[in-house]
Amino acid sequence: MGLRSTPDVELLRSLTVARTWYEERFGWPVTVEVAAGRLVMEVGEWVDAVAMPQPLGRRVLSELWIAMLAGPVLTDATARWWMFLTRPAAATEWSVRQIRGLDVHLVPRGSHVVVPSETGESPRLPWIERPRALHQLPPWTAVIGAARRASAEPVTGLAA
Repeated sequence: MGLRSTPDVELLRSLTVARTWYEERFGWPVTVEVAAGRLVMEVGEWVDAVAMPQPLGRRVLSELWIAMLAGPVLTDATARWWMFLTRPAAATEWSVRQIRGLDVHLVPRGSHVVVPSETGESPRLPWIERPRALHQLPPWTAVIGAARRASAEPVTGLAA
């Protein structure tokens, strides 16, 4: 029989503190994945997520700030993709088809999104835009609308 590795008690303690912080501050149902040593949140019931390439995400976040609808945004370990957390989506096949050509994706219901711990254990998954207390998540339609508008804009330079 091989030896079972025991979880790092300090890591689990800090993840539990961070999980409680998310729950108390934002009402998010964050859980601890003990084996992976990380925090995750299931997408679908309380929160949804819209993923897009970083260059488009940057323009979308700017537009959401102007509209006073900016919410939390995460990046992946490669920093190539940004994930916008939104209120639960009522996505229809029609709305999903609307974004298919934009390289924008609704994260499937039931998927787990890795959430950074506030204690710094997850430097590979930083917040691009941190969540704010007493701030509602933006509607997913606002993020999709901003993505559609931003994808129609020229990427570089100003029009002459």
